[in-house]
Amino acid sequence: MPGSFSSNHSNGGITGVAALRKVTSGVADVNHTQLGPYKDSLKATERKKTGPLYVAARKWVKVDRNGTSSIIQAEKNELTHQLGVQLRDLRVLDPYLAASYPSAILSRDRALVVNLEHIKCIIATDHVLVTNAEDDTVLAFVEELQRRCASCIDSDGVKQNASQSSPDLVVLSDKGDMTKENMFPFLEIPFELRVLEVVLESVCTHLERLTSELEAAAHPALDALTNKVSTHNLERVRRIKNRMVRLNTRVETIHELLEKLLDDDSDMKDINLTAKQLDMERTVSLQRNSLKAGQPPGSPFGGEPEDDDADVQEVEMVLETYFMHIDNTYNKLQTLTEYIDDTEDYINIELDNQRNQLIRIELVLTAATFAVAIIGSIAGIFGMNLNNGHEDSHALFLVVTIVGTVGALLVFAAVIAYCRHKKLLA
Repeated sequence: MPGSFSSNHSNGGITGVAALRKVTSGVADVNHTQLGPYKDSLKATERKKTGPLYVAARKWVKVDRNGTSSIIQAEKNELTHQLGVQLRDLRVLDPYLAASYPSAILSRDRALVVNLEHIKCIIATDHVLVTNAEDDTVLAFVEELQRRCASCIDSDGVKQNASQSSPDLVVLSDKGDMTKENMFPFLEIPFELRVLEVVLESVCTHLERLTSELEAAAHPALDALTNKVSTHNLERVRRIKNRMVRLNTRVETIHELLEKLLDDDSDMKDINLTAKQLDMERTVSLQRNSLKAGQPPGSPFGGEPEDDDADVQEVEMVLETYFMHIDNTYNKLQTLTEYIDDTEDYINIELDNQRNQLIRIELVLTAATFAVAIIGSIAGIFGMNLNNGHEDSHALFLVVTIVGTVGALLVFAAVIAYCRHKKLLA
């Protein structure tokens, strides 16, 4: 719908993203005279960063089916009117409220509202609107989307030339034989599914890269903690575990979202906007033919509705591929979680072993203290200021000292033997 939104600055091809990257970066030393049509968008970006006044008219990056990108400014009412989305859907796409809404793929009458990780966009049948273009990952997504659209255009030309040069190789049949469309199945995927495929690929690749980085940081930290339990190593593992928990939540959200869509054929059919529009047009045409023929609407004269399996399978192929991708990432995180749990169990066992050793030492020291206390008790008895007639006997002093010491040693040995018998000491 060109011309439906204000401040539409056209930009052809992939090279436009480089200028867009300059615009959205907000660097102060950018030469405004070299930006051409992006000058106004840069000013809008600067105004947006200074306060919340941008809410009335938000800046979007528009990419059509030809791969042509442009920067537009559109108010919420314009988007709801042109694309059939709701105001609450636009709140889901607000970058400043990203933490308030979970990831979702919402199907509306004429558009798909996609909120997956860093990518927040509205997908129509002939173009896509992407917000939060200040993020480098979003710009990379726009570049990839433009490249895919441009490659599809080139492949479409090859397909047309092949069909015109070798018409005899193409068999047209209504029974599922080889057709022009079947020769190039990828090119026949609707635009919204192609965009959704790029979105899922970008999100899954981003999460897989984060998982790989986490694995690369986690294994050395866990090995260091296993070799030496220290405050530094424990803090290092704690930070990694916090990162893993947050990443696992994000991956699990995408995993559950795709699994829920794959389990519901009606949701997958709603995602195929092109097929839904064709079904509506076919229904209207059948009703008109029925009325012209004098038949009531929905009578057999109008023909039976076609099977929806093909429309659902198109969406299912896209979703299932990236469900397996995100499932692989999810399994990696689960394996890493188990590895961290095993390391924690090993550390706990080591700490318990050291704690048990301290208890054994404490038991031995307690037995020794008890034995020395016996000698101290004898010394206290003979140290009282009482006259017993043996104060000057040196032989008796030696006898009491030797007997007390031997008795204390025997008591200590008896306590240690008892503890060994009860397996309290190794």
